[in-house]
Amino acid sequence: MPNAPALEALLALHRIDSRIDKLEKQKKLLPASLRRIRERLDRQQELLAAKREAVKKLRADTHSKEVLLRAAEEEAEAYKVKLNTASSNKEYTALQHEITDKRVEASKIEDQVLAAMADVDALQAAIKQIDEAVAQIQHEYDQESGKADRAAGALDQQLEGLQGERRTACEAVDPALLEEYQRIAAKKGASALALVTGEVCQGCFMQLPPQLAHTVVAGTTIVHCPSCSRILYAP
Repeated sequence: MPNAPALEALLALHRIDSRIDKLEKQKKLLPASLRRIRERLDRQQELLAAKREAVKKLRADTHSKEVLLRAAEEEAEAYKVKLNTASSNKEYTALQHEITDKRVEASKIEDQVLAAMADVDALQAAIKQIDEAVAQIQHEYDQESGKADRAAGALDQQLEGLQGERRTACEAVDPALLEEYQRIAAKKGASALALVTGEVCQGCFMQLPPQLAHTVVAGTTIVHCPSCSRILYAP
């Protein structure tokens, strides 16, 4: 059976694997941070595009209304000119009604034009604010992207060094024990080994039989947790 030195060699490998696992998790978190900033940037850019499209539509609608406004004003003026050539009171009165109607129509259209222009001004102010927000978030993204690249590079260097240490550590472990460890690690990840404290497996937190816990503390043989199958070791 493997003895205490064999377990120590396995623990050394386990510690390296735990460090590798920790660094790999840190590396995986880097894109998540950037992704959140990218999502904020995308939302602001979509909002900016929507506001600009709204301004474009409002301006087109305003132009159409201005054409209608000029037409109504011109018709009112045309009816006004006809007043001078009215041949009867009835025709004169009818022309006055037409003039009034066209002026009311023109006034309504003018109100719509002014309201649309006010909406355009409000949208332009909002666009300016969103533009500034986009620039700020883009700057934040660029900075964080640079930091993430540098952090990823540093983590890669550490991982490369640890992989070298791991190869050396694997050579020191009994081949059969290494195979067993790797089989458990394939299911449990970096927690293929579990510490025992107070007769409790810290991998699954199940109470161990006293005799089994004593064997773990003695460290003279490889002991598996009867609940989670992890290899157990004492502090």
